[in-house]
Amino acid sequence: MSEKTIGTDVNQIEITSLNHIHGQPQVRELLKVSINAYFQNRKTNENSSFGPVMLLGPSGTGKTLTAKAIHSELANLNLIESNGEMLNNILELMAVLLISDNNTTIFCDECQALNSKAQHILLTAISEKKLYLPRGLTKNAKRVIPLANFTIILASTHEFQLQDALRNRMRVYCRFDYYSIQDLMTIVKQRADALNWKFESEEVLREIATRAKQTPRLALNRNLQMAWNVCTSNDRNVITLSDVNEAFRLLQIDNLGLDAIERQYLNELSKHQFMKLNVIASKLGLPRNTISNVIEPYMLRTELIEKRNSDRLITDKGISHIENNNVV
Repeated sequence: MSEKTIGTDVNQIEITSLNHIHGQPQVRELLKVSINAYFQNRKTNENSSFGPVMLLGPSGTGKTLTAKAIHSELANLNLIESNGEMLNNILELMAVLLISDNNTTIFCDECQALNSKAQHILLTAISEKKLYLPRGLTKNAKRVIPLANFTIILASTHEFQLQDALRNRMRVYCRFDYYSIQDLMTIVKQRADALNWKFESEEVLREIATRAKQTPRLALNRNLQMAWNVCTSNDRNVITLSDVNEAFRLLQIDNLGLDAIERQYLNELSKHQFMKLNVIASKLGLPRNTISNVIEPYMLRTELIEKRNSDRLITDKGISHIENNNVV
């Protein structure tokens, strides 16, 4: 993007180097060492391969961006992006493996969605670089097809759903964690600068980062984008603190990043000494899985609630939050 061009969408910018990734210092260090070793090995062995790589961690913490950065660092020509649901189709999975060459990176996001048969085929492809054709697929084809020396990167939010044998074949194992406010501020500033989105003060960055639930995806895709939308809707090109506050008012996001349904959850808990999951689900009109997998993890992490056996309890911190914090 040229210096005079002003972007319109946070996703217009792609990270092309590990040096552009902020936060996750252990992941970056591990990957840099592994990539440097790979290029050193290639000086004496052209058939050396990188990985396979496993990226593990919560949703929105940068696994996809890191996979693309790895692809760029390796200078591979072809990037095939897919996910576990798509590659459950055995013919789709085999097609991806067969069209990949030595300059291909295969990135499978949410790989825990792969069924056992797909995981077994992928395991064989990784460990043996061979594809065994199912019986009866074709009468004339060879039973075993050698595969190219491609790079494969798997990403998962639920590693326990993967077969042990597949997990254990990974040579580079990266575990992502949630981000500090300072790291998120750096990420937001980096993206705003790349898009030529101006902001009036560091406080703008801090507010956007603080209400992102410790994840870059929310900081960028929701918070920064909405602040820019408010700014440009008023025919201005500098994001002010007033723009940020208006963005969060429209989104109904409070100063901890909680939205309206999450505050309703806390309010329901505050009315009772404790509540069971099915009762809360009925009160909010939401499925149990939505509450336990979407709403509760951040609140548990920030100690707004506690779990005791099958009961949910609001903490003093949670009570203080709903009493003293309102949406701007």
